Amino acid sequence: MAAIPRSPSSPLEIAIIGAGPIGLEAALYASALGHRPTVYERLEAGANIRRWGFLRLFSSWKLNTSPLGLAALEAQGLPIPQAEEYPDGGEYCDRYLAPLAAALGDRVKTGREILAISRAGLLKTEAIASPERARRPFELLVRNREEELETAEAQVVIDASGVYQHHGSLGSGGIPAPGEKEFSEKIAYHIPDVLGDDRSLYGGRSTLLVGAGYSAATIIDSFIELMKTAPGTRLTWARRDTRPEPLPRHEDDPLPQRDRLAETANLFAESPPKDCEVLTGLVTSRIEESQGRLRVELRGETPAERRTLEVDRVISMTGYRPDTSIHRELQVHLCYATEGPMKLAAALLGEDSNGDCLARKGLPGDTLSHPEPGFFSAGHKSYGRRSDFLLQTGMEQVRDIFRLVERDEDLDLYDEAGSS
Repeated sequence: MAAIPRSPSSPLEIAIIGAGPIGLEAALYASALGHRPTVYERLEAGANIRRWGFLRLFSSWKLNTSPLGLAALEAQGLPIPQAEEYPDGGEYCDRYLAPLAAALGDRVKTGREILAISRAGLLKTEAIASPERARRPFELLVRNREEELETAEAQVVIDASGVYQHHGSLGSGGIPAPGEKEFSEKIAYHIPDVLGDDRSLYGGRSTLLVGAGYSAATIIDSFIELMKTAPGTRLTWARRDTRPEPLPRHEDDPLPQRDRLAETANLFAESPPKDCEVLTGLVTSRIEESQGRLRVELRGETPAERRTLEVDRVISMTGYRPDTSIHRELQVHLCYATEGPMKLAAALLGEDSNGDCLARKGLPGDTLSHPEPGFFSAGHKSYGRRSDFLLQTGMEQVRDIFRLVERDEDLDLYDEAGSS
């Protein structure tokens, strides 16, 4: 059942950047409260998730849906997903995100990219800590599909634009390695469909994988399957760290797919398959062309720690980072390490979850705010360069943001929807 609709005396114009799971959730929440949300999406709803739509989620439907979202499905006469089943990315978009976008109708504006945000009539250096800033609307510079520029105003802005569009680099310390940009057409920065559409690029060829997280583990898992049917397939896994078991495992892990991938990657690190190799303590120092292939130089901390490889392709799983340029003219306080909101970054740093994102306790909503009144970071962008964000956390963020907007610390439409 849906939460009881509200009718505020002064509905707010709320701009939401990004039509991913958290952007659409924020729009549902705002609409239920009687406000006027507008979602600006550069591509299409759920576009970033569709890029890895062939992969199955770690977590089940129950951790990736909300009472408001399920009510939107019910209102359209659509089936409610089984709570304990695990969808793949494409199914999640088709069965959940697309119907949410449909429920919001013309409030979701696709093909609209936010280029910049300001306070109308105020510079970043003006009205510091003054109520005057809150009295001025935000002004958003928008580029549409025709490459035309337009402006829009809002009283509240929720930036849920994510991080997937901006990948990390291969070089030492996170900067591009010499040659990386020149030969980027042979470097994948997002998980390729090794067993499907991208099979011809990797089957029977030699690949260098750089990175050590669950994305890297997912690729290793796919290559193990690929090598069973594509002779000559080779994978070299290079990492900065030297841990014998690079991926942590959690006792009685409630996410069995996560645990399986960690086990697979750790076993590969300990005993790589025939014709495969694991290199540790090395970073990419240079990429050059060599007779149609890539010559990749890797180096460690001493001159003796050097390797040169010749491969057909490189897969770079070196993380993602937020685009901080769009709010450059706002009074935004970012962590100097993660580039997420400073208060949230500090709270995450100080928590004790033993490295398990599922063990994380709820954090106060004001950790998502900035000195700029009415501007909030949400979703994966709020975690900046951290990789441990969960969609369930993002939905809680939406609730907490609107507690601040409404000045009601007990507001909880999820609870209302679940009990009605």
